[in-house]
Amino acid sequence: MHPTIGYDLHRARTAELHGQAQRDSLAHAARRARRPRRHQLSDRLATGPLMVARHLLTVTGTRAP
Repeated sequence: MHPTIGYDLHRARTAELHGQAQRDSLAHAARRARRPRRHQLSDRLATGPLMVARHLLTVTGTRAP
């Protein structure tokens, strides 16, 4: 194969891969936008006391961070 043809084929393939990556990125962002958010108030209220206890144990040196 002539070097110029090989170079052009390589550039075309690279451009195709970049376009595919951009489409995949946009599709991933759209899927994430449709999902319900995980961190709701009820979740924070349920884990709040655990976070406070963990912080106190870390601050007092009882447990390594």
